[in-house]
Amino acid sequence: MNSRKPCLIIDIDDTLYVHKSPLMEYHKIRPDYQLKHQLQRISYPKFVLTNAMYEHANIIVNKMGVEDEFKKIYARDNMPIMKPSMDCYQNVKNDIFKELGNTVSGYVFFDDLLDNLQSAYLFGWRTIWISPKYKEAHNYTFVLAAFPTLKDALNSIQF
Repeated sequence: MNSRKPCLIIDIDDTLYVHKSPLMEYHKIRPDYQLKHQLQRISYPKFVLTNAMYEHANIIVNKMGVEDEFKKIYARDNMPIMKPSMDCYQNVKNDIFKELGNTVSGYVFFDDLLDNLQSAYLFGWRTIWISPKYKEAHNYTFVLAAFPTLKDALNSIQF
């Protein structure tokens, strides 16, 4: 029996949490029970990868009530280099290997920025674009699937 499974790597800003204004208004973030349920039904390991600070990502996942669904947050202050650098993806992969060993069969990366997706794709990760412009995905060979929201992606992809 093959116990290897993919890892889900999810960006925070405008992927997991969509900002409604240019200002970060933490007091307006509410629990998202639908997203929590969607994440819970996917038995694969899940990680956050953001170019933001750890505290920013941690506040968001906690206020959304999904903190228990992620094994780790990779952020600007706990990673030596950020997206879209190939070294960023290598560092994340190495760290996940230290934690999970040889149980990972691949990486599925959800992000809103095309530069980040392109580098991840070149690194061998499956890329999912989360964007209001998702219908333009056919213009980008490195985007394997695209959805307007993370919830739409999680509902549509067979895990």
